[in-house]
Amino acid sequence: MNFAPIVLFVYNRPWHTQQTIEALLKNKYAAESELIIYSDGYKQIKDKDEVRKVRSYINTIVGFKKVTIHESPYNLGLAQSVIKGVTETVNKFERVIVLEDDLKTSPYFLTYMNEALDAYSSMDNVYSVNGYMFPIESALEECVLLPFTSTWGWATWKDKWQAFDYVMPNKETIQNSTFLKNRFNLADYNYSMMLNYGNNSWGIRWYYSVFIRNGLGIFPSKSLVDNIGFDGSGTNCNNKSDKSVNIFDKKILVKKKLSLDLEIYGKIANLFTIINNKKNRNGIFTRFKLIFKRLW
Repeated sequence: MNFAPIVLFVYNRPWHTQQTIEALLKNKYAAESELIIYSDGYKQIKDKDEVRKVRSYINTIVGFKKVTIHESPYNLGLAQSVIKGVTETVNKFERVIVLEDDLKTSPYFLTYMNEALDAYSSMDNVYSVNGYMFPIESALEECVLLPFTSTWGWATWKDKWQAFDYVMPNKETIQNSTFLKNRFNLADYNYSMMLNYGNNSWGIRWYYSVFIRNGLGIFPSKSLVDNIGFDGSGTNCNNKSDKSVNIFDKKILVKKKLSLDLEIYGKIANLFTIINNKKNRNGIFTRFKLIFKRLW
């Protein structure tokens, strides 16, 4: 197996970073995988001490094949840091697995990601491998093809990342076409509105880049990733919640799929519709709205 390097983006959350690393180290292929960490510089003086703590911790990490650390002397922001780090790494290694510092992974995460990267590397219309699955019920324990991208534990190849378009020149075409806008959105969730987001949203640009090429992504039928950043500590989320997604603790079967899984797609679309049509009830729907927003 051709093990992809893992790129981890960290900032000012030492506890979350440690949880992410400890979960990764429980993976079978951690010792065969290179870990490349991009540590962003502090934006405000109040973050300086926490950034220092994170850097102190990451310099103690062992258990991977190799650990390389890039410490930025100034603040790039999440979007620029991710674009820079993914581009540098994928250009060197041809493929990359990407994580942020609030993602806790299954012990089978690296197995699934690397097997899927191998299995789908030659498929022109598959642009990413994704470790997160929306909270739906499914009896499947295998991968599925969906017309989405995700930012919660994902991977790609050099030739597919070259499609990344920061400028998004055709975004207004999508927004002004009812047909394209409905395809770009999911059920009642208005992703096309996010095309107007500022420089700190790299995820919507990645989704746009895949969408205009009719691209697809590989997803596990059950989630191998949980986001533990819903505690007010994250860059793009300040909602406090004790809700979490159950991480699947078995191996996801990687099969070569040639078509969309319409049943899974339908369940996700139905979930989006239900959540968008509900009022905040015990904080659950607020959390899921934030989940869908943060995935891009």
